[in-house]
Amino acid sequence: MILLKTNRYKRITATLPVKARKILVEQEILLIENIFHPKLHTKKLKIPGIPVFSFRITRNYRGIFRIDGEYVILSAIGHRKDIYQSLE
Repeated sequence: MILLKTNRYKRITATLPVKARKILVEQEILLIENIFHPKLHTKKLKIPGIPVFSFRITRNYRGIFRIDGEYVILSAIGHRKDIYQSLE
């Protein structure tokens, strides 16, 4: 798998706490190896249209991605309380 990061994803990543950014790097490596790695807690979201998934970064932060062929497109990061509302 090849990771692609949207501008929004990059911008939000820069605002994360340092600890969360360090964990995010590890999680992104796991995404490349296996998007359903147990440490990621990957879940398919119930959104009509293109299949969208979430993965756990820390207990409080989640990442959102979709799959397009061999690409994993990382589109958003946010607090678990807010991230899913941004998709509606």
